[in-house]
Amino acid sequence: MPETTISPRSQRIRGVLAPVVTPFKADLSPDRQRFIRHCQWLLSQNCGLAVFGTNSEANSMSAEERSTLLDALVAAGIDPSRIIPSTGCCSITETVELTGHAVKHGCAGVLMLPPFYYKDVSEEGLYRYFSEVVQRVGDTRLRIYLYHIPSVAIVGITPKLVERLLKA
Repeated sequence: MPETTISPRSQRIRGVLAPVVTPFKADLSPDRQRFIRHCQWLLSQNCGLAVFGTNSEANSMSAEERSTLLDALVAAGIDPSRIIPSTGCCSITETVELTGHAVKHGCAGVLMLPPFYYKDVSEEGLYRYFSEVVQRVGDTRLRIYLYHIPSVAIVGITPKLVERLLKA
């Protein structure tokens, strides 16, 4: 596995990491301009940006919509080192695509859900899942922040799993 940091703290973001809501238009497409303005306002309040998490309705958006919104933030001049997008999906292929996209932009890290659709995933299965994502992304700049909210994701992440991932 390429050397990767799985850490509770970012090297670049200090202070509040705000979960960013995603505004939508009447046709249910993401409202890019309102999203950018909201992120700019949060940054002006000295917050880092946690985009595409639970509060962002990310699981209601396609991977392409999430990538396009991240591209729009960077194109608007928002420093990617102030952004930690959630990249976890039910599909490992989409998780890898979104994670690689965030790394290429230079994001501070990614917030990654476990494979939440499946219940009673073994610790070995979780280890293999996260390891596979790291292998496929294959970039030493990757920083993963594990999304551990069992009441939301149903799948919990144990300290033993974190230790094993750190050793790998």
